[in-house]
Amino acid sequence: MDKQNLNELKEESAVDNSRLEELIRQEITPEMQREFFKELKDARLFLPVDFGPDAFKGIENTKPGDEIEGPEGFSIQFLTDADGNRAVPLFTSEEMMENAGARTSVIVIYMSDLADMLRQTDRYSLISINPFTEFDLNMPIQAFLSQFEDEFHIEDVENKRLRQLLEDLSDDTIGEFSQRLLSSVMITGCVDADDGTNFVLIFNKDKKPHLPLFTDLDEFKKIFDDYKTDVYPQAYHFTDLVKTAKEDMVINPASESFVLNPEMFKSFM
Repeated sequence: MDKQNLNELKEESAVDNSRLEELIRQEITPEMQREFFKELKDARLFLPVDFGPDAFKGIENTKPGDEIEGPEGFSIQFLTDADGNRAVPLFTSEEMMENAGARTSVIVIYMSDLADMLRQTDRYSLISINPFTEFDLNMPIQAFLSQFEDEFHIEDVENKRLRQLLEDLSDDTIGEFSQRLLSSVMITGCVDADDGTNFVLIFNKDKKPHLPLFTDLDEFKKIFDDYKTDVYPQAYHFTDLVKTAKEDMVINPASESFVLNPEMFKSFM
């Protein structure tokens, strides 16, 4: 292979996730979330892996020109949170890996291929993009996998266990409630505006604005079915809503009406 062809091959195989990094750094809006997932679906990211102790056994005895047999497989170098949940770490660039202090073997993998792998196991709970850096992003595995399904149905968002916990929240259940909330996909109301898509706020009796979150479509309809403006439901990961919310949030305002301050969750993200 001549030098020109080698350079062309390097350019074709180069990993450029600069736009994805830009979106992660910005404040999440409904419009940006759609672009983020579009970029993520087509991306190749760095996945830390372990090839095993015998992956390159005998390589020290090889000579120039010898054929080297590579590893037969690998395992994901997962992260574990305080609750024992396993997260799949991904990095957008080698620079992000250096910033995180990640010194490990990696492979560059298409996200569609990773989704195919993760469908075969229930070992992992989260996807963690650029962990241990200033601009990290976490999402539930199911939310990640749903991006690679033919169609996402908002009717499938139910959060039944979350509602059960809301009905009888206690010191014994607050841990599970927080964990499920942080990994949940919630519904909120949106409207199209001149500058893009905006969240719809509601106001309490003291005229204080709140961002309404709904565990399911039926709860959304209790508030917005008869709304005069063209409000439509949109599903978002709770962690993304926390990042963008400037007001208190209220879950199911027509039922449980559970008020949350987003600041109390930011230390967990």
